[in-house]
Amino acid sequence: MSVDYDVQKAETERLWSEISASPGVPSEGLLDLRFVGGPGADATEFMGWLEDRGYDVEYYPVDPDGEDPEDAEEVIEVQTDTMTLSAETIHAEERKTTEAALQFGFRPDGWGFMGA
Repeated sequence: MSVDYDVQKAETERLWSEISASPGVPSEGLLDLRFVGGPGADATEFMGWLEDRGYDVEYYPVDPDGEDPEDAEEVIEVQTDTMTLSAETIHAEERKTTEAALQFGFRPDGWGFMGA
């Protein structure tokens, strides 16, 4: 599994440009990142890596009986501390956590934020 970081950065810049054009977008907030596990993913190690670096982590295991297709995926959601929100700062966090995610068998699956 790999990620083209230039494509990831361009997508983040495009999304931020759209979002930040709206009135009332905060200059600071909590960034949420979502990662989905692939075959052989190591959620325990990835969560440990994230927690050691100060992220808040939520884990959603595969629900074999779930009716929602998302229930068939192992998901880790990550939240930063309050940070400046910009395309550059978002992508820096996105890249750092994606590089780690790939080592543990997870792939990035988007981001969002909440004002501080």
